[in-house]
Formats: sequence, C-alpha cells, structure tokens
Amino acid sequence: MQGKLFLSALLLSGCALADQSQLDQHVKCPVSSGKTYRVLFVGDSITRHGFNKDTIRDLGWSHTSGMGASSAKTDYVNQLVSMIAKDRNQYVVKCYHTYGGSGSVAERISGLPMVSDTNPDLVVLQLGEHDNATADPVLFHRQYATLVRQVRAMPSKPKVIALGPWSLAPLNANGEYSDETAAVQREMYGVAIEESLQYMSVMDLAAIPEAHGWGKSEGVRWHPNDLGHAMYAARLFRLYKAVQVE
Repeated sequence: MQGKLFLSALLLSGCALADQSQLDQHVKCPVSSGKTYRVLFVGDSITRHGFNKDTIRDLGWSHTSGMGASSAKTDYVNQLVSMIAKDRNQYVVKCYHTYGGSGSVAERISGLPMVSDTNPDLVVLQLGEHDNATADPVLFHRQYATLVRQVRAMPSKPKVIALGPWSLAPLNANGEYSDETAAVQREMYGVAIEESLQYMSVMDLAAIPEAHGWGKSEGVRWHPNDLGHAMYAARLFRLYKAVQVE
C-alpha cells in the first residue's frame, strides 16, 4: 500500500492538466515511415515522468525520464530503443501513451484514441502500479485483456510485450508480493496465458535493493534506479526477440 500512496503523492505534485499523467508534456509521435521501426510505450511514471518547480522543490526531481533513472538516456525506454535499433540496424521511433489520470489500466484504455495514429510495430505495456485487483479481480482481468486486445487491433497490427507490476513489498511464503500487487500480477499473468502475450514479471528485480531509486523523496526512491531500468530493458529485449519469431 505504501507504494500506491507514494505514486499518488507524485501525481498530486503540481499536475495541471486533466489529460496529463506524470507531468509529461505529450509530444506528437513522428509521422510513420517505412524506413523506421516504431515502438509505443504504454506506461506510468516508470516509463515517463516530467518535472516542474514543485517536483524540484518537493521531490528533488528535475528532469523528464522514467522515474528513478538519473537521465533520459539511462531509463528503460531509451535503453530498449537503443538495443532494438542495434539489433535491427534500423532507426527506431519511440512514442508514449501516458494519457489519462494516474496510470491505471482503465485510464490507459480510455486514452487510447489519443495515440491511435502512432502506427507502432511494437507495443510495450508497463502498468499495474496504479491498479488494485483485490476488490474485483474479474473486472481487472477483463480490463487488462481489453487493453491487450485493443492495442493488437490498432491499424498497424503491432506485436505486444508486457512486464508485470513493480513493488518493494517483500515476497511471501508463496513467492508472491506480500501486498495487493500480488493480485494484480496474478490477473496479468492469467491474461497473458489466455491471450498468448509475451509477458514477464519484475518481482525478482524489485527484490534487489541496489536496483531501487535515489534521492530525498521516498516516492522517487520507490522506483527502479539506473540498474533497475537497465534490467527492465534487458527483460523487454528478450520479449522483443521472442515476438520476432512468433
């Protein structure tokens, strides 16, 4: 529960526009070109978090990147894009979908029309930190399945890969998170099986203290740091390679 409170506090820190999330300034994705490989990142603050005078003062957060990374260059998005570009020997365009409220799955579904023209070849789903599946697991299961199906149904018919939720809760006797994140992960995994979605947990990464964030704010420290982001990128690259042979 602590992690959810930290994330809520981050979003309340100066957010001015109703359709904005994580304070990021949305930039229209470059026009599609047959010479580029396009990746759409559907995420929350781990994917992208902006800054303003309030985040600088209250959180010590003064740049735009995946939160917890020391720079845009070291966040998982940019590391993964570099890895894919090298693998393909091709320019890779990155696009973001962080429209809609705090970053729940339902809010990302409602914001999908805002990125309908991005024409991705690959969609990366990084969500779950703003969801609670304990009250109604069936509803959350349906929502996550809907998101997977809707991004697959985009005009460009992209491949889809996904990571599970990040939490600093210790693992319980069953090897699961010991907070409500466990229910989110179980439902996401169930959807992955049903939808043949290339999906991996980050539970083991979150359990590494050296992979946690930095600074004066508990909220920023809750996020993965440069090492954590590097491990996110490596895990997603494995999934990217897997969908290339499907």
